[in-house]
Amino acid sequence: MMQSFRIWIALLFAAMCGLGSNVSALAQDGLEVDSTYWEYNWETDCTVIDASPPEGPGAYAQLLCPGPGDLHLMLSDDDGRISLDYTKNPQFGPWESFQTFNNVARTVEWRGQRLNGDMVPFATIHRWFVGAGEQQHQFLVVSTVAHAPDAESCMVGYIDASNTPDANKMARRVADKIALGFRCGEDRPRAYGWVDPTTPRTTRAGH
Repeated sequence: MMQSFRIWIALLFAAMCGLGSNVSALAQDGLEVDSTYWEYNWETDCTVIDASPPEGPGAYAQLLCPGPGDLHLMLSDDDGRISLDYTKNPQFGPWESFQTFNNVARTVEWRGQRLNGDMVPFATIHRWFVGAGEQQHQFLVVSTVAHAPDAESCMVGYIDASNTPDANKMARRVADKIALGFRCGEDRPRAYGWVDPTTPRTTRAGH
């Protein structure tokens, strides 16, 4: 318990101090940062791109959902595990999820800058439910938003919302300080806040 507490304190301090050299251009520009919240009904708000037969083995589905402006939320569900992309180009990126069974909430916080009155998201904060039964934990996952045609959306970090005080504030801090400078496929997502030996790991195709 004491070791986990020390880890939590260290990561909290790092997050609040800007997390080393990964300070985003956002802080340098001094632009206003705000959030917009979208609540999704996966059954009615999204278009099914692909899905397994109802009675076939290995259930999977791919959904295309609207986002702010010209952005999209892309959801893949494969055998009880979710992968998400938040992107302008409606294409699925590399599979990225937690290793254990998981699901996601229907509400997404899109974190962005106000440019000429319009919200331009650079990150999302999405609540995940990881594990099953008494072992299930809730995590706030911070991900990038891909605007360029060849850009990828990926996880930046995740916060154990079941055990971390002020988890929402920490998630916004990670989004604001890390997301814009995060390099998908090169940088690896980190766990922030409460961390202990049971904290799950993420997995990404090709890594």
